This record gives sequence, structure tokens and C-alpha cells, in this order.
Amino acid sequence: MFQSAQDFTITGGNFTAITNIYIPPDASSTLDQIPPLPSLQSSSSFFTGRDTYLQALKDCFSLKLDSGRKSLLLYGMGGIGKTQICLEFIKRYGKKFSDIFWIDASSVHSIDLCLRQIAQKHELGSTPSAASALEWFSDRNDWLMVFDNADGGYEVVEKFVPAGNGGNILITSRDKALARITSGIHLEVTEMGEKEAIVLLLKSAMIDDNSVNVAIAAQKLVAVLGCIPLAIDQAGGYVQSCGCGLDYYLELFIKHRAKLMSDKKFRGASLYNYSTYGTWEISIEEIKRRAEGENSCAAQSALILHNIFAFLHHDNISGEIFENAAMNFMERKNEITNGLPQSISFLDPQTLFLDEDGNWDAPQFLAGIKVLLSFSLIRNNFEMLYFVHPLIQTWSRDRILVANASDCCQKSRSLLACSLNLSYQEDNYRFCTLLAPHIKTNDEHAAQWISDAQYYDDQNERFALVFDRVADWSQTEKWLSNMLNQRETKLGPLHPSTLTSMGNLA
Repeated sequence: MFQSAQDFTITGGNFTAITNIYIPPDASSTLDQIPPLPSLQSSSSFFTGRDTYLQALKDCFSLKLDSGRKSLLLYGMGGIGKTQICLEFIKRYGKKFSDIFWIDASSVHSIDLCLRQIAQKHELGSTPSAASALEWFSDRNDWLMVFDNADGGYEVVEKFVPAGNGGNILITSRDKALARITSGIHLEVTEMGEKEAIVLLLKSAMIDDNSVNVAIAAQKLVAVLGCIPLAIDQAGGYVQSCGCGLDYYLELFIKHRAKLMSDKKFRGASLYNYSTYGTWEISIEEIKRRAEGENSCAAQSALILHNIFAFLHHDNISGEIFENAAMNFMERKNEITNGLPQSISFLDPQTLFLDEDGNWDAPQFLAGIKVLLSFSLIRNNFEMLYFVHPLIQTWSRDRILVANASDCCQKSRSLLACSLNLSYQEDNYRFCTLLAPHIKTNDEHAAQWISDAQYYDDQNERFALVFDRVADWSQTEKWLSNMLNQRETKLGPLHPSTLTSMGNLA
């Protein structure tokens, strides 16, 4: 502190002698020291099922002479069991390979460290480096390298793939784009089947009871957990640790879902570092970080879509809804109304993906979709139809502040209303069939999240038309009756709009 100091004065201070100071012999060597390569983790003791994926891996990596390198990407949402499938594959078939190397591919730094650890273990040069490890791999065959949790983009992993045609590469990621590294060979990991999900739950909860009551409770619980392995394992860990029954946990889950799904203390037998909600929170926080950066438009679009999707039906969310809403919004901007509130007032160009000229900005919409797909927060079927796992939707709503949730729910509602043209076109029936489940689901959420529901005349009119077109008469009557009551009260019984409503309801 005082080295080379001179001509200074200290007033009102005391000096205390300090002893037993430890100075490392070479600080720089301590900073550069590489920790030893950790042992390969075992798969969960409760691993259950997933035979289709294990067989696919076995078929892909079956060793054949002169067949060249084999590569495969396992992709899917967080908590779906990708890592556990790889570990179980190694446990069952690992003897096929001369060496197995597990790489933490979560970042450039973690990959570099793992490769340097490999170089150190095998004494590859005086200074262990990633380059020396990769060179060593390129001269060998029959090894298996697993790049686990490669969620940072294909460019993070690509530069660390060993040269040559030997060995085998297995990648786990939330991002399907990593298939660029595996020559397009990929396999999506989806939810467990109900039967194997129940077996996993009972194993994790350590319940050895074949009674009908337990079977029914287990069936209900895996259903609300969406057959997601991490959620099931976490629930089983809670039941086992607390000594409660499945029925009681189900009651707790309904009342305290967000707290239970975020609790890291009950993370299950897989020893995964994050809770079910926590693993998805990582994804949304990364999207938020990107939204605040220089190239932020795609991430901002993803956040808008994420919030809107949370209040729709989980299946068949069509890009056509957004496109139609955008075009109708511009056509209706200056329309003459009957003076009652219109839900179109809740929409804005950003929510509708309108460009500066007021046109539907399809590239910007798809940029947001691409971000959500890259984190496996949604799935698609290449026809601009998207699917969100119901538990991810539940997490999305749970994490939004109540005031914001009300706004997001109403925006989704207004978007659905604005997407429909009142004219009876030939294509209307198909589109109404697409819209109906989303309107029903959104209406259920509105009852919970929109405490003081504002009446919007255009919304009621269009929703009534949808259900009329799909022949759902009870829903049609519900929306028409509400519209008639509001118009009679606010416009009077003889107003043309009121009389039209009477005619429609007759």
C-alpha cells in the first residue's frame, strides 16, 4: 500500500502489526492452474422409459468400419430430459467407444476449459490447450464427444469440433439450428408418454403402492405437469422429502404452482442445477438481454409474441392471425363506429408487427418466432402454425406481474378480434375454426386476469360471428346476448345497432 510513497502525513490513526501473511510462490501460475477433468456424471437412478430415443442413438452411433464420423443433435425445451437420455445412452452402450468426453457447451469459456482439461489429463504438450486437444482428437477414432447444453448458438460449438472424419459427435441443445453442425441429423425430444411419466413419478416419490387411488392421483398429477421429466422428478422429490401424498401435492400445486415449480430445494434425483421454472427463466433472461443490446429487434419481437402466446390456446397458433389483424387494423383505423368502445384501441403497430408504412412486417414477425424456436419455447410445423407447451404457457403467465398480465391478456383478445373480417368470405369458416379454441381459452384467462372487464363492441360482434360460423350455438348466444344488453343500456332500444343485435339473436 505504501510502496514508493513519500512526504505523506497520517493524523489520528493507529498502526496494527499484521502477521501470517500468505503470498503464493507464483501468483500467475496459480491463476492459470487448470482443475482436473471431473468424472462423468451418472444418469438419474430413477431414469425411466425414453426407449425410442435410446434406440435412435444406438442406431446412429453403431460402429461400422470405414463409415466415417457420425453426428447427431438432440434438441428440445429445457427440462425435457436431453442430458439424461445421453447419460443413459452412455451407461448402456458406452463400451462401444474407445473414449467418452463430456463437454459443458454452455459457453466458449466452458468448452475451452473442458478441452484444456482433456489436454492436461492426456499430457498433450507442456501447456495444455484446446488446440492441442482438438489436434489429438483428429488423429483418433471411435471416441464419443458430447457437447451438452449448447444453447449459445451453433457458432459457439462449431469452432471446437475436431477436424477429420473420425469419432462421434452428440450435441444437446434447445436450438434446432445446431443441426448445421451434425449435417442436418437431428432428433427432437418431446414430452414423456403418460405411462412412463407415471412410472417416473412413483419412482421419484418412492411410492410402492399399486392401488387404484394412487394410480388415479398419479395420472392427474403428470397431466398438470405436462409429462415434462424435470417437473415430474421435481414433484416426486417434494413428495418424498415432505412425506405427503400425491393428492395433497396436487392440491398444493393448484394453489402454489409458481412457488413449487421455482423451488430448487426439491430438484429431484437428476441433480439438475435449476428448477422447472428456473430452466425456462434462463431462456427468457437471455432474450431480455438481447432485447437491450444493439441488434435488439428480433428479441423484442420474441418477447411480444411470448406474452401474447401465453393467453391463447397452446396449439395451432397461426401467423395468419397476426397478419390478418395487421391488415384489418389499417383498414379500420378511420372507420365510423356506433360510439361504443372498440378493442382495436388496445392494439399498436409494435404488437401487430407493422412497418413504418403500415404494412405487415412478416420478416420481423418471423425473426421473433426464430428466437423463440431457438430456445425451444415454441414448436412449429412449417406452416406458420405454432405450439407452446401448456406448462410453459402457465409459467409465462405466472411470471408476469398482475397489472401487466391483464394488459397482455387484453392485447391477445383484441388481436383475435381484429384478425377477423366481418364479411362472409368462403375462407371464413376455415379461419373461424382456427380462431374458436383461442377465443375460448383467452376468455377463461380473462375471467382470472381482467378484473374490471371493459366492454368492447367490435370484440363481442366478431366473437359471436366466429362461433356462429362453427355452429357453437351456446357460445354464439353468450356473445350476442352480452352485446344486446350493452347496446340496449348504452345506445337505447331503438338504436340501429341494438335492433341489429335483436335480429341476430332472434
